[in-house]
Amino acid sequence: MAFYGNAANANVTVDPAAGNYGSSNAIPVITVDSDKRISAINTASLTLDASVNTNSSTGDVGTYGFLMQASGNTSYEPGQTLAGSSLRYADATGNISNNVTPSGTWRLMGYDSGSPRINAGSGSGSGSGSGNISGNMSGNISLSSGEVQGNASGTLQGGEVEGNTSLSSGNISSNTNVNVSGNISVAAHSHGVPSPNNIARINNTKSATAGGNFSGSGSVSLDNIGVGGNVTTDGLNVAGNVSVSTDGLNVSGTVATDNVAIGGNASVNVNTNVNVNTTVAYPASLWMRSA
Repeated sequence: MAFYGNAANANVTVDPAAGNYGSSNAIPVITVDSDKRISAINTASLTLDASVNTNSSTGDVGTYGFLMQASGNTSYEPGQTLAGSSLRYADATGNISNNVTPSGTWRLMGYDSGSPRINAGSGSGSGSGSGNISGNMSGNISLSSGEVQGNASGTLQGGEVEGNTSLSSGNISSNTNVNVSGNISVAAHSHGVPSPNNIARINNTKSATAGGNFSGSGSVSLDNIGVGGNVTTDGLNVAGNVSVSTDGLNVSGTVATDNVAIGGNASVNVNTNVNVNTTVAYPASLWMRSA
């Protein structure tokens, strides 16, 4: 309602409903008559020309940009504002480019959940392959138990036998050379000599007499002489060829494998299960610089 002039000219020209006129997509339209009275109040839709802001620079007031929160995961509603220092330019997928900070104050043109975008999934796979392998082993292998099969043979370069060997029976073959030397003496003795015609027996007594020295040598056959008893083998050196059966021989201990060359063919079968939860990016929303 408007008053103009004196009371005689006063007149009610409009009776609008109580409330606000105009919005983000409508503008108020006020009509004034020739007597300078408001005769009508209406609204009109806002139509933007595509040429508006065409020549504006990025980040100017009234321009738009895809922005995301610089830190945190706060949820914002349409129309809320944030300082540019809390935002960063981004693309529609939520990836920050060069970490550029916009200036001024920005108004949100949609929703910003602030929640990270996460790719989650699972999968499985299998495969197989084969090929040749070669290389060297290092380290030791521990043998807790086992048996050796087969025979071992080789040359003994040297060694000693300890202990005694018991001979229960056996024969000696070949000859041995014997050297003999010593003294001969006759002990005192007596003997009877018959007298002629066997009339009487004459006893004849001889005193001890010294003998003489003797010496000589010869060969004695040892063929088929039986032997028995213990033979001492301590310190006896041995050498020659030996063959030993190792069937059923128990073994244990550590076997060195350093620099043992290995080679051959290998086949591999692989089965995998994978679960993935990956934070890809935080959401980017459309913002307009308002100040």
